[in-house]
Formats: sequence, structure tokens, C-alpha cells
Amino acid sequence: MTSTPAADVRLTLRAATTRSTAARLLGGTGRASLVAYREQPDVSHQVLAHGLTAADVMAVALPPGCLDATASCHEVRMRIDQHGADPRLRVSTASVHALAHLRLVEEAELEELASLGLLPTEVDWAREAGAQVALLALDKVLLHDQGGVTALAFGELVGLDRFPHRDQEWQCREIVQGLGADAAARIVSGVCRGDRDGVVGQGHPTPRSVRTLTGETVLADIDSTGCTWLLVDAERTRTVFVPFAAPATCLDTLETAVGGLDQLAV
Repeated sequence: MTSTPAADVRLTLRAATTRSTAARLLGGTGRASLVAYREQPDVSHQVLAHGLTAADVMAVALPPGCLDATASCHEVRMRIDQHGADPRLRVSTASVHALAHLRLVEEAELEELASLGLLPTEVDWAREAGAQVALLALDKVLLHDQGGVTALAFGELVGLDRFPHRDQEWQCREIVQGLGADAAARIVSGVCRGDRDGVVGQGHPTPRSVRTLTGETVLADIDSTGCTWLLVDAERTRTVFVPFAAPATCLDTLETAVGGLDQLAV
């Protein structure tokens, strides 16, 4: 059975956003945790900071002493959660999962990495405050989002341009929120009616913590490829992804892309 042009567009949009979201989470956005499942399968360790080194190796900063420093390698399960762009959303909107081999970096190597500027910025800040730093080796990740579960090779994600970065998320939210609630609702309604390109999720039961937002169009994520809003009903919540005409690569191009969404919604 052949797919329709509309279905092909949705698949293309979803594939681009899936890769972009996974790359952003690996690159330092979101909140990470890990479990050393061979040693303490019931204990989850909060990651203080994470990101990719200059050599595209996953690095994490951990609370001192949370893992046995005498072990040469730890087998871990890592999870990175993305939370909604709107601060009222206290739910995970996407998450990356991976199995990895973790190695705690010894002091001499750590000093060298830091002196050469090879560590992710926030990982280096945590190191200066006394955190343990570890490097992770992994081959693939699973991205869980409103479209389902997608397996991705780590190697195809590390070379992607990542926008927005963690320190740009607040400014991006301000740019998109500048549209106003009425314009956001018109944009999302256009996708739901089929009047413009986009992807409407199947919907999930509305979490109790989100029910106070019933009837609203709530901003869930801002990506280089487009914006995702949630249509919140009392019983079910749907995601609606609205693509930009061209990818946003910085705050200036994001303003242009968001303005284009508003013009089409008039």
C-alpha cells in the first residue's frame, strides 16, 4: 500500500524533529539521571550536568561519591527528560534512553580536559564545584515522544547542529509566547483542520497535574524545525507540531520563523 503525499510530509517532519530533539537532549538540554543497574538497580542518581565533549563523547557530572571510584567501568542506564517549554507544564514531553558504559575520569586526565577546554561548559562548572566527571560510551539511543519510540544511532546525532541550546531556551520561549494566545490557537487549529502542514498526535490521557490548563493551547517545545503545542482537554491531550518554513539556527532566525507562522495564521 503506497503512502499519500500528506502522510509522506508528516513522516518527513517527524523524522527531522525526532533527530533534532534527541541531539538537543544529548547536547545538554533536559534533566538527566542514571542507574548503575548491575550494582544498584533500584537507585537512580541525579546528573548535575551533561553534554558532549569537543570530541563528541558524552560527559556527565555526578554528585561526589555516588559511584564506586575503584571500579574501572560501570554499566549504566541513562535517561534524559525534556519538560514543557511553558513553566506550568511539569510533565515530561520527550525523553532519551540509552545503555552505556561509564568511566569515572581520574584527576590528572580531568585537569587536562579542563585546561584544554574540552569539557561541556556546565559539566566543567560542576567539576569546579567538586562533582565527579564521567565519560560514557554508547552506540544507540531510544527517543520517547508523543509520536512513539524511535531508535537512533548515537553517531548520526552528534554531528547535527543543535538549536536551541540550554541557555537559549528562555529567550526562545519569550519569542514564541510573543505570538499571543489567540494567534497560537489559530495556528494549531489550522493544522488540526488540515489547512496547513503539521503533525497532530493521537493524544494521551490528560495528567492530573495538567488538568488546570483544560481548554488552553500550551507551548510544549521549541525546536529548530518548528514548535509543538499541547491541546489540553479534560480527558485527553493532543500534541500538535507546526513546522517552520525554514529551520531556525539562532534567535534572529527564530524570530523570522515565528513571524512566518503568525502571517499564515491570519
